[in-house]
Amino acid sequence: MAYVPIIDFSPFLDPSSTDENKKKTALEIDKACREIGFFYLSNHGVDEELRAAMLSRAKSFFENATEEEKKSISIKPAGTENGDDARGFQKVDGRGKGAHEVVDFFRPVETSTPPYETGLGQNLWPSTPNDFREVSEKYIDALFALATKVVQALALGLSVDESIFMSRIGKAFWNLRVLGYYPKPEGSVVGIGDHTDFGILTFLLTDPQKDSLLVLSKDGNWEPADPIPNCFLCNIGDMLSKWTDGIYKSTRHRVLHNSDTMRISVPFFFDPDWDAVISPVLPLDVEHREDEGILYREKFVKAIKYSVVT
Repeated sequence: MAYVPIIDFSPFLDPSSTDENKKKTALEIDKACREIGFFYLSNHGVDEELRAAMLSRAKSFFENATEEEKKSISIKPAGTENGDDARGFQKVDGRGKGAHEVVDFFRPVETSTPPYETGLGQNLWPSTPNDFREVSEKYIDALFALATKVVQALALGLSVDESIFMSRIGKAFWNLRVLGYYPKPEGSVVGIGDHTDFGILTFLLTDPQKDSLLVLSKDGNWEPADPIPNCFLCNIGDMLSKWTDGIYKSTRHRVLHNSDTMRISVPFFFDPDWDAVISPVLPLDVEHREDEGILYREKFVKAIKYSVVT
């Protein structure tokens, strides 16, 4: 039996669903967030062809883009030309974090002009393949809509006024990350070291390879979270843990890629609005909370400046 539960999300997408069915699904998600921090989402409404297209464009980039192209869209320091410390390509090589290549894209910031502050630059889109941006933006739109529905389910499961959550995600500062894990060289580590995710929710799309992603259980065991056809693997992040005052805990996980073929992974990180507050949404009887009044952007900038992107 799989450690991570599979949850049918169709009640939140079917207009004819009853309130009772929605509540049942919301409570299943709530239980998974309290006990595991991960869950699979089936019947999520994101078209299979679009998911396949996103994976194929990611694979094409890593296999066919030249080193010159990758360098041209590499992450650059804030304040430099097209630099904002966050958007673009980078190669992560060891230092205890494993090895992989990654391209990051974030929600566009309409009011930002160069020189850019941390996180507020323009996305640097690859030209290989030539429809990478078109497919990615369609995929982002679909995931944004799905993530919003899941947040509504979280509010219902927590018995929190939905408008509190909605007021913090209207312009969610999403992050589409495209990862390539190259075939494992002899004697080296390929993957990502154990970590928690940063935002509200992560929606993971990967190729079918198994035995890579591992989730740390409450009893200290590393449990596999292999891809399941037509499901997203979802997990909660640090910001949702803060919003629930620790009732939902972001769970540590890692990637150990031991295959002789490339692995493609496309996580979509759904984060709060740039100026959303991080204080809890629950009416708890607590006099002082560490993050009362702190804005998401303050957390983001600190994370970018003082940690290795994983």
